[in-house]
Amino acid sequence: MTRNKAILTLAVATSLFAGSLHAADTRLLPAATGDLVPTRLVAEKSALAADIERAPVDFAWALDPAQSLHATAPYVATSREFWTTIDGAALQKGYAFQTTAPGALVRISPAGGSKNAALATRDLSVRIDGRALDPDTAFVHSADAEQLKAAGANFGDGTLVFQLAHAAGAGRVELAAKAASGRYLMHVFEPDSAVALTLGADRDRALAGDTVRLSAQFEGAKGTLVPQSIGGVVTSPDGRSIDVAFARGKDGRYHADVALPQDAGSGLALWEVHTFAVAKDGGALVARDAKTSFAVSRPTARLGNEASVAAKDSGVSVTLPVEAASAGRFEVRGVLYGSAKDGSLHPFAIAHAARWLDPGHGSITLTFGADVMPAGLGAPYELRDLSLNDQARLGQLETRARALRIER
Repeated sequence: MTRNKAILTLAVATSLFAGSLHAADTRLLPAATGDLVPTRLVAEKSALAADIERAPVDFAWALDPAQSLHATAPYVATSREFWTTIDGAALQKGYAFQTTAPGALVRISPAGGSKNAALATRDLSVRIDGRALDPDTAFVHSADAEQLKAAGANFGDGTLVFQLAHAAGAGRVELAAKAASGRYLMHVFEPDSAVALTLGADRDRALAGDTVRLSAQFEGAKGTLVPQSIGGVVTSPDGRSIDVAFARGKDGRYHADVALPQDAGSGLALWEVHTFAVAKDGGALVARDAKTSFAVSRPTARLGNEASVAAKDSGVSVTLPVEAASAGRFEVRGVLYGSAKDGSLHPFAIAHAARWLDPGHGSITLTFGADVMPAGLGAPYELRDLSLNDQARLGQLETRARALRIER
């Protein structure tokens, strides 16, 4: 080696060492409970719109390291209400339901919004625990469809809403309307009731072909109630429905596993869960319906296991391999944590990057530049809250609560 070549080699090596704290391939951490990880890929048959943005986008901004970030738990619905459909002939004779607290709100709407079948409070006769009440005594507030619309509540034509008077108490309510005709949807809501049905899914996002676990529990004023009956249905945005069968688990709650179709599609529209149950409270049967929802995406791409990391004085970059089954615009985002002198980790920056990828193997790089690197925090770093999104089809494809550990 000549003297000039030796000097050049030494200069390059010195420059690389001074400017880079770490540059290597790093495996993603094992997926944790709650992470969304595709086990298969699906190639989309339908073509994307021609105007889908293809230009690359990269940006990052600083976070306050003193502010902790917390993952949002899946939503759990708590219901003190139920819905039922009543035939007009049955309503003429009288329809009975149980309330557990005074002040229940009742909404009655003709099926199809027929004005001809509309009811008014003067058309109703009310009995509570066998006591006949006149309208002035039974109701404290009422409104018809026009009054509701004027107040900004856009219910269907013919809708009647009223609140049972607190002074009337609670118990077995019997409503009858001699003028009833056709069919009606009745909604009863007890805002002050201690009897509630809870319903939740084990995740708020799923992939086509996944299994989503639903959990429900009936609670009363004195503790958990055992349902006399409990069932449900899951409805997709395109109108498909899946019946739900619950079984009691060892934890005392009722669970159901719902297998999603392999061809479930992506999009903003949610899959809805409607659960209905009846339980005895104080010797009387009480009905409750609960609703929740979750998003479903078709797995058109996924992250690879080996990331390429470059940690320099000027920032940190993480290049993530992406395997795409379908062409599209994919986005990766993540939060970078740094270590304080005491070893504690603190979030200091979030980065986003989007690229158009063709089918096959590609990559997307998250760049945390010098402008978001704080004083007092350094390696080891952790990349958390990592997600891969299909921007063209509006689907979330993969999430990792803890994705990478970046040592010195």
